[in-house]
Amino acid sequence: MAELNPQPLPPRVVNVDLPPTILNDLGAFQKVQASLLELAGCRSCTSGIQFRYRQYENFFVSPEGEISPVSNVRMSEG
Repeated sequence: MAELNPQPLPPRVVNVDLPPTILNDLGAFQKVQASLLELAGCRSCTSGIQFRYRQYENFFVSPEGEISPVSNVRMSEG
């Protein structure tokens, strides 16, 4: 019988940048988490996956000095 390797594989790291509106809303955050788990291949567990949630705060400053938040969302073509 083959021996099991006592050293587990390193976790798969997934970085997720979210706006504060989702990070501060439990229901919205849980929907995002469920979608991510489905994309990762297992809706019921995070075994082997390390999610790193970060709040994004990117801003654009116009030549006139007006500041506005920048969205990191990519739109799919089609």
